[in-house]
Amino acid sequence: MTTLRRGWMAAAIAMGLIALLSACGGDDSSSDAGATPSGDAFDRAFIDAMVPHHESAIEMATAAKEAGLSQPELVEVADDILAMQQLEINQMKDWRGEWFGSSTIDPDGGEALGLSRSQMGMDMEHDVGMLENSTNIDTDFAQMMITHHQGAITMAKLAADNAEHGELKDLAEEIISAQEREIGVMRPHASGTMNHG
Repeated sequence: MTTLRRGWMAAAIAMGLIALLSACGGDDSSSDAGATPSGDAFDRAFIDAMVPHHESAIEMATAAKEAGLSQPELVEVADDILAMQQLEINQMKDWRGEWFGSSTIDPDGGEALGLSRSQMGMDMEHDVGMLENSTNIDTDFAQMMITHHQGAITMAKLAADNAEHGELKDLAEEIISAQEREIGVMRPHASGTMNHG
């Protein structure tokens, strides 16, 4: 009987510890992979993620044009990226200053979205150098920018569902629409093997 009682007590203590650890762990849920912040925290994280994402798209478009991007449809996509995404960067920085007291982007702030660099289309570290040395610039630009755009769309869909400010929701919808259209334009040019000299 004593052994049985000890077994029940040990089980009760173990269950209590599990419950306690679970409760403590709940406070750190925002740092778990895949966790999405809400309210103002989401809006700030989205801006901190999307601004550098747009900046890298501008760098890629600039490098592609300088490397001799030739297909008219792709040149138009590159020109649209250079024009529209810079306007969106300026707008997001203005909102950040208005809503959060500083227009300076936190280089680590976007991590709060809970997305990996791959999900954001930001895991290709040498995009610009690869485009500068490409021997098939049209195909390479299309392939790389499609992946990049898909990351932006993933983030924008989160914003469409989770953003606190209506302005950010509207911008997210515009990003989704524009970049899905551009993916449609680029996809026929993206076939083939990436070639780098």
